[in-house]
Amino acid sequence: MNTSLGFWFFARFTGLSYLFAFLSLFFQIPGLLGTDGILPAENLLSRASPALGPGAPWALPSLAWIFGASNTSLHLIALAGLIAAVLLTFGLLRPISAALAWFCWLSFVNIGQDFLSFQWDTLLLEAGFLVIFLEKPGLLPTVPGRDVPPLLLRVAAWFLVFRLMLSSGLVKLLSGDPTWADLSAMSYHFFTQPIPNPLSWFAHQIPGQSLATLATLISELLIPFAILIPHPRARLVAGISFLALMALIALTGNYAYFNLLTAALSLTLIDNRYWPRFLAPQKIPLPWTPVPWRLLCSVAAIIQLSVAFPILLATAGLAPRMSLPLLGSLEKTFAPWHLTSGYGLFAVMTVRRPELILEHSANGTEWQPILFRYKAGPPDRLPPQVAPFQPRLDWQMWFAALSAERGQLPGWFAEFIKQLRAGSPAVTDLLAPGQPTLSPATYLRIRMDQYRFTTLAERSKTGHWWHITPGPVLIVLSPEDK
Repeated sequence: MNTSLGFWFFARFTGLSYLFAFLSLFFQIPGLLGTDGILPAENLLSRASPALGPGAPWALPSLAWIFGASNTSLHLIALAGLIAAVLLTFGLLRPISAALAWFCWLSFVNIGQDFLSFQWDTLLLEAGFLVIFLEKPGLLPTVPGRDVPPLLLRVAAWFLVFRLMLSSGLVKLLSGDPTWADLSAMSYHFFTQPIPNPLSWFAHQIPGQSLATLATLISELLIPFAILIPHPRARLVAGISFLALMALIALTGNYAYFNLLTAALSLTLIDNRYWPRFLAPQKIPLPWTPVPWRLLCSVAAIIQLSVAFPILLATAGLAPRMSLPLLGSLEKTFAPWHLTSGYGLFAVMTVRRPELILEHSANGTEWQPILFRYKAGPPDRLPPQVAPFQPRLDWQMWFAALSAERGQLPGWFAEFIKQLRAGSPAVTDLLAPGQPTLSPATYLRIRMDQYRFTTLAERSKTGHWWHITPGPVLIVLSPEDK
């Protein structure tokens, strides 16, 4: 089986994923992690340094230890990562471009706190680590599909796809969530997902959602085992199935660069013989010749496989993560570098959509809404298309609403309100254009409403995408409240 062409595309699309990740984050840095942001990275480093001692840079690897965490420094790190991502996308300056993009992204994941805690953020690091060793060193682009990566690297990539997809199914199966058990999960998914897109409303209206739920479970629980069958057609079935699933998710939701990156990984399963003739390599692919580099690649693959194996066992409920002493020790050692991680989206399907509604007032009696750029808001506003970029505050507001419904708001939310009331321009810029700059003299209240998509009849009558049920006021802050 020869999948050299799929691996070449995997490297290119991983570079593209880095590009979207850095470009999206670049403009959000001041409001999220900057000096006047919600969770300033400078504050994190100042707390971590005395707590972790001299080993702090090893326990929390980041270029911010060297260059600082000011707005300018963070922008420069992101810019370096963005340049490296462009080089990697075009196959230039290997493996330096891949290594630089990886370390710049690691730098943000380790200081990004709640705002860089998404599964695709660590998936990008795990896939990106493999890409560092995937292609032989060189300044100029390689011919697509000419170089066959070392076997252990190919196995590590295939195991990553297997673990990513199977874990996503296992968490649904083991969670005991009734909506996955009775095949009703997709009836709720489209309107309860964090940031629906323009097609989400239409997808929600399609009958037969139980079949969509069943197809999702089959794709995540059964199809991954085709990867283990040593036959190109079996892996072709797996690859095409995963590509189709990612395409459908991308068409009906906003999941940043997750779908692109997972699709890139899925391409590694497709043998060269199944690619269109105009894409297939014109000459027989050749294995690498630099022995020292191949040895280093094999060591990197072994480390990643060793760390990933106990995580998969733990996800499947077969063994505690630290029950295998040697493997557990490896996982602990490499944890700060995010060489691997656990995965599994939507283990429990939310069946309601609470939304935190922020309102401001000059006198405490007449209230005006504070609008966000992308999260659900006015009922007549069409859900936006924002992926492959990710509005990280809007995403976290979805989690905050779920937490509020359980009676507790996340810690970052208090900092967000504090900066908002202080009139931080950086935080205000994260909101929808035209929002007022608040001051300590402003009244602020937080309400929790319930949202759902309108039916066909409701949309025809009102023109609204959302039906909103007003909910209770959770918090009212007056100028006297600090």
